[in-house]
Amino acid sequence: MDIQALLALQEEDGRIRDLQRELKTLLPARRKAADARLAEARKRVLAAEAENLQANREYDRFNRQFQRDRDRMARAERNATGMTGARGLAAADQEHRAAAESAAAAEAGMAAADKNRTPTERRLDEAKQFEAEEELAVQEILDAAAARKTAVEAELEKVQAKREALVAAVPPAQLRYYDRLRLTRWPCAVEYNRAEGVCTGCNLVQPPSVTQAVLHADKTPNAPLVTCPACGRILI
Repeated sequence: MDIQALLALQEEDGRIRDLQRELKTLLPARRKAADARLAEARKRVLAAEAENLQANREYDRFNRQFQRDRDRMARAERNATGMTGARGLAAADQEHRAAAESAAAAEAGMAAADKNRTPTERRLDEAKQFEAEEELAVQEILDAAAARKTAVEAELEKVQAKREALVAAVPPAQLRYYDRLRLTRWPCAVEYNRAEGVCTGCNLVQPPSVTQAVLHADKTPNAPLVTCPACGRILI
């Protein structure tokens, strides 16, 4: 059984399958992973921005309260200036003390909030720096993937052209069977384990008649294809 031309065709088809897999699966997966990596860096920045924004809002809340209390103190002082009665002066003094206490609490809150802002600002800066570094790294990955895609497409074109030449050398009957088989079984032609009578494609033990047919085909150049009864692969 002479199937050297068929085996050469299968080898090129294997290269085509590998190149197509790289184009359709591996390179897109690499780009997807790079995009996910960049998205994670952006997520980190957004989280740091939200944390920093909350810290700033907390500081601003105490600051607004402090300003309101200072205004209350100033009003109480103005009111006391125009009063002569003991009751009015006492009320103005009480208002001033309450505003002063609230202002002191707000000022303490401002100091604590300002202290809390510092680490959030640092984390935000770190997140932005990390994102910038990731953008550079991801761009390198994408550039390399684009270059590889171009190279693979060029290689695929060459291999497909070579395949066309190889097809012409395969006997028509072998080619028809091979073309049907390669849609569902790969590789189509596999080595037959003569010692154990096993098809190395499906790893099933074959009846003695299959082994006999393979041995006969070894010695007969014009013998028909010997196929596995279980999976249909060509046995060599």
